[in-house]
Amino acid sequence: MKTNLYILGAGGISDIEPDYKEFIQDAGMRRRMSRIIRMSVASAIIAMREAKIQSLDAIVTGTGWGCLADTEKFLVSIIQNEERLLNPSSFIQSTSNTIGAQIALMLGDKHYNNTYVHGSSSFESALTDAALLAEEGRDIILAGGFDELTPTKRHLLGRMGMWRDHRGGEGSAFFVLAREPREGYKGRISKVEIFSIGKSKHEICESAVQEGSDGTLFLCGDDELCKNLRERGCSCENYKNLTGEFPTASALGLLIATEKLQKEGNHSRIVLLNSYVRDVCTLIELSV
Repeated sequence: MKTNLYILGAGGISDIEPDYKEFIQDAGMRRRMSRIIRMSVASAIIAMREAKIQSLDAIVTGTGWGCLADTEKFLVSIIQNEERLLNPSSFIQSTSNTIGAQIALMLGDKHYNNTYVHGSSSFESALTDAALLAEEGRDIILAGGFDELTPTKRHLLGRMGMWRDHRGGEGSAFFVLAREPREGYKGRISKVEIFSIGKSKHEICESAVQEGSDGTLFLCGDDELCKNLRERGCSCENYKNLTGEFPTASALGLLIATEKLQKEGNHSRIVLLNSYVRDVCTLIELSV
């Protein structure tokens, strides 16, 4: 899908977490929030501060795993308390739309608010929705992706052999997107594509390269994609060496791409190709 979304601000948190007091002053609120909620809310605030934006026209988020810690906490309490006298807080905060709702509550925002839970295409689905909202006339949209890796999830994926070929990851990244270019914008999301599950990585690389590779940097989340692109003479880096593997790693990948476009200045176009285990491949194109 061709898009015209201008990035005004971006923020993300992964391995190194900040002092959350800077972003969430209310100590009681901080205490009630799970780790992924704190990470995501802080990422959104960083993006909004960078964009110098106080109000939004829409909030769209994407997650593959959701708020796992609260989900686990609630399920464990069901077993331990034999389904009696359950504290509803963990259940309320376990739903995938908790992040978008928490951001809206803090901002007093009552506009469109939606969350996508589509595996590795969750963040791209949120960006697609943002592009459609922009076409409808929404000026400022907050879009983000987030996932957390709990000890239980790490153990289960390890038993399935996930960590033989991948490094575990987690994090959140949010972007303030505008319908029209504004002074100081950081880049333009010009295309978002979710490939069909039957499409081979060779076909995906061929499709990505056909659109022109002069001055283009490819950021891939898959060694096979990187190898294929390098064989075609393309400049390619594996961004998951920095982010680790998780469904919405492409959100942090887009943050890395935005920083490269701004600071390095060697490329006029960055194409982000994401592949998560045996799920679909996705593409995000970032231009100056």
